[in-house]
Amino acid sequence: MDKNSFERVDMSAPDYQGTFAEISRCTKLCFKINHTEPYTDESRALIDSLFENPLDGSNITPPMQIDMGKNMKIGKNVFINHGLTCMARGGIEIEDGVMIGPNASLLTANHELDNHMVLLCGKIHIKKNVWIGANAMILPGVTVGENSVVAGGAVVTKDVEPNTVVGGSPAKVLKRL
Repeated sequence: MDKNSFERVDMSAPDYQGTFAEISRCTKLCFKINHTEPYTDESRALIDSLFENPLDGSNITPPMQIDMGKNMKIGKNVFINHGLTCMARGGIEIEDGVMIGPNASLLTANHELDNHMVLLCGKIHIKKNVWIGANAMILPGVTVGENSVVAGGAVVTKDVEPNTVVGGSPAKVLKRL
């Protein structure tokens, strides 16, 4: 995705206050989730509230930091390990059967170089049966194709083709499956 197709968001504009309210709501919920015994009814209710939707057979292990839960869609039978960081202003969609390792980051926003009060936001789309390794980072506007593997520590700056293994910084194709 090129820079021109990103959504421009002016953080100084009055309509950004709605974004700030959602970030505040999610920060408070993440704090509660991260300080609640995991895998309990209380923890599950807090997580469902964060995403404004019950998860269908999916699990997220705290701690986590998610800034805009309402901008995320999580499919069925997804497993996300501890330490997830999501900046979801641009939207994040995680399809069915995805596994995400510890300390992964999904970042949909970056600041414009010439004006740091402007965010450039691009949706992250993780397709079915993807495996994202520990400490991987997925950057704005990236789609990770079905049945792909993102190696631990990879920094993904461009779309990942289906049925491939990528790794490194920036991530490059290591193998075709």
